Amino acid sequence: MRIAIVADSYHPTIDGMVTVTDTFKKSLEKLGHEVFIIAPDPGEEHRREGIYYFPSIKYSGYEGYYLPIYPSNKIELFEKLKPDVIHAQGLTLMALKGFISAHTLKIPFIVMMGTMVTDTLEYYLPIKNLPIDLMEKLAWVYLRNLMNHADGVITPTTPIMKEIGEHGVSPRDGRVITAGIDTNMFSPMDPPKELIEELGLEGRRIIMHVGRVSFEKHVDDIVRCLGLLDDDVSLVIVGDGPARETVEEAVKECGFEDRVRFTGFVNRADLPRYYSIADVCVSSSRFETQGLTTMEAMACRKPIVCPEARAFTEIIHNGVDGFMFTGGIEDMADAINRALNCDDSVKEAAMERARSFSELNCAKMLEAMYEDVIKAKKERLSKKK
Repeated sequence: MRIAIVADSYHPTIDGMVTVTDTFKKSLEKLGHEVFIIAPDPGEEHRREGIYYFPSIKYSGYEGYYLPIYPSNKIELFEKLKPDVIHAQGLTLMALKGFISAHTLKIPFIVMMGTMVTDTLEYYLPIKNLPIDLMEKLAWVYLRNLMNHADGVITPTTPIMKEIGEHGVSPRDGRVITAGIDTNMFSPMDPPKELIEELGLEGRRIIMHVGRVSFEKHVDDIVRCLGLLDDDVSLVIVGDGPARETVEEAVKECGFEDRVRFTGFVNRADLPRYYSIADVCVSSSRFETQGLTTMEAMACRKPIVCPEARAFTEIIHNGVDGFMFTGGIEDMADAINRALNCDDSVKEAAMERARSFSELNCAKMLEAMYEDVIKAKKERLSKKK
């Protein structure tokens, strides 16, 4: 099968959707399929061999992101690649280009709802002071039309499929496919002493946030939570992003410069080393559609703390393989203390839960969906003749 994946974001951007795109490509290729990635052009210095690019400009509303230029839809590229299916990783301009191309070529179009973009409008609209309620309504008009006219819609967890349904999305073929993780890469290991020394955290208990430091993830809440934890607990923030300055300001306001460490972006291959030094991994985001870094930490046998929201309600079993909170930083602090003092049964359960989400299972579910939508598309077209 020839599969074209159109991605709203791709390297050098680092986010969950980029990781999922790479995972899909790798796992589908192991099953013998040809996978082509088409992404916005980040400029000559950042281009990767084997990736196809659409002319793009930098997006002023979100550093590190690029927008494809209209009106060029590059239909000739899809004609050259001859894909059996076009799969959109994202929901905005690249997805729209993929949809138009699929319609023109009469091949199936699948879209993955991997990011709840309506939650980010207040932070990343290029024009500020627009009425957010109105913008959300308009966004859902677009999203609803895109997904209802697609041949298939994927969400990474059941709560997200339910949520889009509440907004009027009724896909021809809707499936929950959770992106798998590489449990060979993400597995327990001895914490490297040199990394702990490099961070200046010898003798400290470490809570860790891994992921893009963006406004909708509310990393500053974890910083403020430190004031409710014992003095020997430090926070390591692994990642970078547009909200880093805001989080750094929260650190200064709270006087926690000696308790918080920022690592900046870390190469994916090095992430297991960082997970290994954590006593607890924490998310304060109610934005997650899957929570990929949470699953990676669990695979590394780490207890998890996260809000009782969206994807986490499906990934985590509270008190069994992780700890959830419903309120503000007081509830978060209580959950972190429970995680810091949990026994090995929670850590073992977390690891086993993460291992149930394998890359191979994910690829086989994608493969089955592609085959079904290709067959269904052919049947619909034949009836129109």
